[in-house]
Amino acid sequence: MEPSLDELGHPGDSPRPSPQAAAFELCELVRSLVVANEASAIAALELAARAGGADAALFVWVIPDDDRCWYRSIAALDPEWSASALRRLHSGPCTWLAHAARSSEPLLVCQHLDDGEGSVPADGPDSAPPRAIWLIPAPPPRGCDVLGMLMLAGKDEQQLDAISRLMPVYRALALGLADWFQRQGRNELVQRAHLTDRDLDLLRYESLGYGSKRIASALNAEPKTIDCRFHRLNVRLGVANRRDAARLCQRYGLL
Repeated sequence: MEPSLDELGHPGDSPRPSPQAAAFELCELVRSLVVANEASAIAALELAARAGGADAALFVWVIPDDDRCWYRSIAALDPEWSASALRRLHSGPCTWLAHAARSSEPLLVCQHLDDGEGSVPADGPDSAPPRAIWLIPAPPPRGCDVLGMLMLAGKDEQQLDAISRLMPVYRALALGLADWFQRQGRNELVQRAHLTDRDLDLLRYESLGYGSKRIASALNAEPKTIDCRFHRLNVRLGVANRRDAARLCQRYGLL
């Protein structure tokens, strides 16, 4: 059974659970994502953030598309901070995403979200101090071109000390959330395009580099029949060609 918000408590309302208890709770949250709907995934993110002392949490799933990226995300605890973080990611080249793209290692940064890529605080007596943010990449599985990243923010590094001590479990959480997003996208794609096992068999051959003649021979069909099947499949998937169709299905773990 998943721990509730009342059981875990709010920061400052009650002592934090011991590291062993917190690790157990986080492992249970990761396992719960296998069958979670969106509300449950957000609740798991919130519980995990509170367990680590964070007061804001955001997970992004970044989908490349030619010269731009599409973002899917869930957030917890502080919607204003999460909106600012998403604006930063959308605004252009971002060192946070660059780090996640080249490394699977978590990174602690101390930064104002509205100060661009620099880490110098805004001037003025009313400016808030920079916040500590753990960036925890979720490397994509082989053959998948998406990128996941978990972000947990607090007022300073000390507030996030529990996350540092339980980092292996938080890395598992980041991977679990990335897998959850992939499953959601996979289900949506299968339903929208009415994909069948025969369609996926066809695309598996394409992903192996087979041409129409070779696929036709393997499936005991005519090459022109294979071409027609690919054309209909491309239309249903909303892509330009069979290569893009195979890449799209690989992205969601269908091949």
